Amino acid sequence: MRRRSPGQQVAAFLALDSEHWRAVLRGLARFFRDRPGVTVLKFSPVEGYDEAELRRLRVDGVVAKVGSRRDERVLGGLGLPVVNISGQFRTLAIPTINSDDLGVGRMALRHFHSRGYRSFAYCGSSTHWGSRLRLRAFRDAARLQEPGASVATLFLPGGEHASPYAERSRAALLRWVRRLRKPVGIFAFTDRVAIEVEQACQRCGLRVPDQVAILGVGNDLTQIDFAHVALSSIQLNAEQIGWLAAERLEQMMRGVVPAEPTTLVNPLKLVTRRSTDRYAVADEVVAAALDHIREHLGDPVYAETLARAIGVSRRVLEYRMRRVLGSTVNGEVLRLKLEQAQELLADLTLPIGEIGYRTGFGSPKDFSRAFSRRLGIAPSVYRQRLLGEAAGPAADQQVY
Repeated sequence: MRRRSPGQQVAAFLALDSEHWRAVLRGLARFFRDRPGVTVLKFSPVEGYDEAELRRLRVDGVVAKVGSRRDERVLGGLGLPVVNISGQFRTLAIPTINSDDLGVGRMALRHFHSRGYRSFAYCGSSTHWGSRLRLRAFRDAARLQEPGASVATLFLPGGEHASPYAERSRAALLRWVRRLRKPVGIFAFTDRVAIEVEQACQRCGLRVPDQVAILGVGNDLTQIDFAHVALSSIQLNAEQIGWLAAERLEQMMRGVVPAEPTTLVNPLKLVTRRSTDRYAVADEVVAAALDHIREHLGDPVYAETLARAIGVSRRVLEYRMRRVLGSTVNGEVLRLKLEQAQELLADLTLPIGEIGYRTGFGSPKDFSRAFSRRLGIAPSVYRQRLLGEAAGPAADQQVY
């Protein structure tokens, strides 16, 4: 292992054609900004690393995407500190900093289930390790919430990068979407896949989100702005991945051996847009009530005024809410307020007290008490966990 010395160089192989990788690069830059003795050399990723070319760079450490067994062998054979920042391929030989894909899958299922969906589907890649993990967690969470529930699955071959999907893949997607039991919540592996799903719905006349709700991953506006319907998306904490990768690499260059081979970073937040902004309940009264509650989360919402707003008696409203959701009006109001609060806590520019007021609580103390009682931790602790703590070692991520 090389000893650290002034004037060290680090090679970073990053594709900058997506917001995710640009955010990872920002994280790397933020870490090394205060370390003037380290120069970061940025390179576009390559299809198959060349050991001789890598050695000619004469760098002291590498941050790169390990996408195959060959990548693992070449990068691991350099005799240099190397950190993997991709979940495409499961490597235990090279330390990895990556998103918690199991957590991403669980977050997606919670989102659909909280909106009343009981039919679920997943569209992703069979060759990408992270895609398989997201499916596993999504499916397990569905079965936990709804015993006996199944998740319809379609794997799209190819098209994982900038190249377009083949027409035969798009035709298969079209047939699959048509066959799904409606209303259905479709969890897409990435925003790019979510766009393909949304376009398939457009082509076969399915309404989004009324018949098909769609959720992607990445919150990459350069992708989802091209959709006909604004797409909801799970935003990953990519900048934190970059920062932690830089920190891990610096430790390794000092001779520190990582205690765990993999560090997983929690997803940052779920950004709700039109593609999932609907409640999949057959009861029109309950659906109208839920829509009204979401539109007025910053205001006090009472059963009597809610019933009047949607044109039914309070008794009818309470009865239907219990029958359809197994909950009271006040219970649903609290659940939706805290759901929005969880999203807002990812925004560091918002003080916790302000989040309480925005979600309709009378005081910061009332907000903290309700949040802690419902979720088991204080809002401040939740924020700390959300914004960068690892979710656990990769040993917990096994393929079914």
